[in-house]
Amino acid sequence: MSSAAVAVAVAVRAAGTLVELDSEQFSKIATRLQQENGALIIHGQTGFRQKKDTYIVGNQGVIFYCKNVGVLVSVKVDVEAKSLSLLL
Repeated sequence: MSSAAVAVAVAVRAAGTLVELDSEQFSKIATRLQQENGALIIHGQTGFRQKKDTYIVGNQGVIFYCKNVGVLVSVKVDVEAKSLSLLL
């Protein structure tokens, strides 16, 4: 394996993988992870001109997130973030 491939593999392992979902998919996955594993669901707002409600939950190095124009009532939020930054 080349040194560039090793560097990429290390960076992915350190940062995890970000997966964007629509609100319906996120609600299903987040609720399941919360019930089965006690996963924390984080909520905050992102955006400059148009604020969007953003939800995040992690599982085994994979970060699932959803940006929505309104609040997701089907998701029980554990942490209300003062600010969020998603580095994509």
